Amino acid sequence: MYRTLFKIPRMILMLGLILTFGFAVTSILSYTASKRYVEDSAINQTLPLISDNIFSAIEKEILSPVNISSLMAHDSFLINWVEEGETDLAAITTYLSSIKHEYGYFSTFFISEITGNYYYYDGILKQISPEDDHDVWYYNFKAMNTPTDLDVDSNQAADNVLTVFINHRLENPAGEFLGVTGVGLELTEVGNTLAGFEERFNHKIFMVDPDGFIQLHSDPSLIQALNINELEGIAEIIPELLASDEGTTFFQYDDDEGTKTISSRYLEDFDWFLIVEEDQEAELLQARISLWQNLIIGFGVTLLTSVLAVLVINRYNQRLIYLAAHDELTGLYNRRAFQDAMTREMGVAQRYEQPISLLMVDVDNFKSVNDNFGHMIGDWMIREIAQTLKNTLRDIDIVGRWGGEEFTALLPNTGKAAALQAADRLRIAIEELVLETSGGEISRTVSIGVASQEKADPDPLILVQQADVALGRAKQKGKNQTEAY
Repeated sequence: MYRTLFKIPRMILMLGLILTFGFAVTSILSYTASKRYVEDSAINQTLPLISDNIFSAIEKEILSPVNISSLMAHDSFLINWVEEGETDLAAITTYLSSIKHEYGYFSTFFISEITGNYYYYDGILKQISPEDDHDVWYYNFKAMNTPTDLDVDSNQAADNVLTVFINHRLENPAGEFLGVTGVGLELTEVGNTLAGFEERFNHKIFMVDPDGFIQLHSDPSLIQALNINELEGIAEIIPELLASDEGTTFFQYDDDEGTKTISSRYLEDFDWFLIVEEDQEAELLQARISLWQNLIIGFGVTLLTSVLAVLVINRYNQRLIYLAAHDELTGLYNRRAFQDAMTREMGVAQRYEQPISLLMVDVDNFKSVNDNFGHMIGDWMIREIAQTLKNTLRDIDIVGRWGGEEFTALLPNTGKAAALQAADRLRIAIEELVLETSGGEISRTVSIGVASQEKADPDPLILVQQADVALGRAKQKGKNQTEAY
């Protein structure tokens, strides 16, 4: 283990230094850039991006009920139920209840223009009346002749809890007004959602109507109770802030706490403005915290990356070395590695004047295994024959896969007679090899060509050619034969 650590390549050390330097420089530059943007260019750089992200999050989390209310208003069931006389109360309550529970809304409702009934998920709440202050919104919405509207009001079906109602006109295919349907979101839940966005983005977020009254805020006590015209500093830019109904506009103002940058984006579906306020001092504090966090994380990542790089490189180097020299299917030496081993062993045999032999082994009629049983069984047989070669021959013998169903075995310090005996043992062992498959038993024989040299030739290919010639003779004699050169 210690020897491995001391052998860490210079490349790994350079990688660690580069990563450390890179993280440090990047973190410092990031902090400097953040400080410059916050102080000088927040209105053109930071806030637009954050505002768009917040808008996307708001659109996903809060505007989705608008789509659901629209789907309800175009639901053929609801239209048909109204036109058929509103006789089946259980059907409408089941319908409203299923939407409430499926999407987790605080309330679902339908108000009929024909009967004046206020249906909700538990039945009929009441009959609406122009004289009821709680019902004025219905008649105002009807007169507006707009597809959808939002209204913050107490929910009479739930102990007068403040609720954001998403209202949608219900019309039949002929365009006749049938009533209003929609869903309700509990105001405290909406406030919690905004609070979550504020914590996530570190910006103050709220919504106001065109008159400046706060309609959604993380603090429910401010809803419809505070007009931003009453706030210090921001009141000076209110006319411009609420004038634009296209895209996102950006402004700056000063109060006792310092300079604030805000964005205003008109939400057409709500007829409200989404206001995002950035506190520059808070942003600078966060930037400083992020700097130290980045430096610490960078150091940790550098250390971890360096250690992992050492482990991974060592592991994959070993794997690559193995794959470069071994056949993937059998684990035997591949052809190139076997030839290298032959060169080495024949050099030793030549130096010490020792005999050396080569077996060239070919599986008889192997193609029929693939044709009749499939390549998976064929691969299995190749692996089993390779294992038989290793088990039958000596530990000092070198076994390789020459290609396809052909194998080679180099027998150091082995003369012709001993090589023929080894070849016959091998041939018989493979003949006795039987594979049990779903299609029945499978066995194959091998033909073996033996070439021996009492004095090793400097050129290994000569021994290979001799063994190959002997193998050809074995095949010609009817296969399952051992033939010497």
